[in-house]
Amino acid sequence: MDDLKQQLKRSGVKFEIGGFKPSDDPSESWFGRVNLCGQGETWPEFAGKPMHALCQINVRNLQVRPHRLDDIDFIAVFVGADALPIDARNGESWCLRAYKNGDALVPLAQRDTNSSIKAFPMRSKVFHDDYPCWDDVPIELPEDVADSYFDLFKNMDCLKLGGWPTLIQSEIFWAPWNKHPASPEFVFQIGSSEKGNWMWGDNGVGYFGRGTATGTEDEWALAWQCY
Repeated sequence: MDDLKQQLKRSGVKFEIGGFKPSDDPSESWFGRVNLCGQGETWPEFAGKPMHALCQINVRNLQVRPHRLDDIDFIAVFVGADALPIDARNGESWCLRAYKNGDALVPLAQRDTNSSIKAFPMRSKVFHDDYPCWDDVPIELPEDVADSYFDLFKNMDCLKLGGWPTLIQSEIFWAPWNKHPASPEFVFQIGSSEKGNWMWGDNGVGYFGRGTATGTEDEWALAWQCY
């Protein structure tokens, strides 16, 4: 059993949303708020409306750098004002901005987006024991282990960088038809949050993947599942 757990477990960073006072650092990780942008950037819009701020994550200050984020210092995520994105490219009803090591960040001019998402500071905690959901198990398991899998191997259902995705319906299918030209690889997820007043459909999870195909390493993809 210990050998199986060693094979399957992944490390990463999870986030606690709210419950403490924020600092004065504008680069602090936030849910429901984005404070910074690159020089020359403005608040993202889609279909003539400003998007809602979903979160900003200070990767540079994390205790560990999750897989595929070695070159990233800061991430900002926005979502469209009218509907959840479905098979949409980055910039169309959602927007992820990933800033690389050393990129200069400046204050982002705020917009009133009439968002119902509640803003809270976030703080991180490292984990080393996240296990795949059943559809992601990459090896064949002994029958007795398979029968008790859900009791033996726990997946962390939270906002997290790294680890394994928290699947609801199936493995992640990156649109279109799981033939995304960038061949994205899971990097992080943002779950639904009652405290933050944010839902992916019916208590779902949003998955963010980074391109692995040659020349697409800076492309990002979004997929989400719900109950």
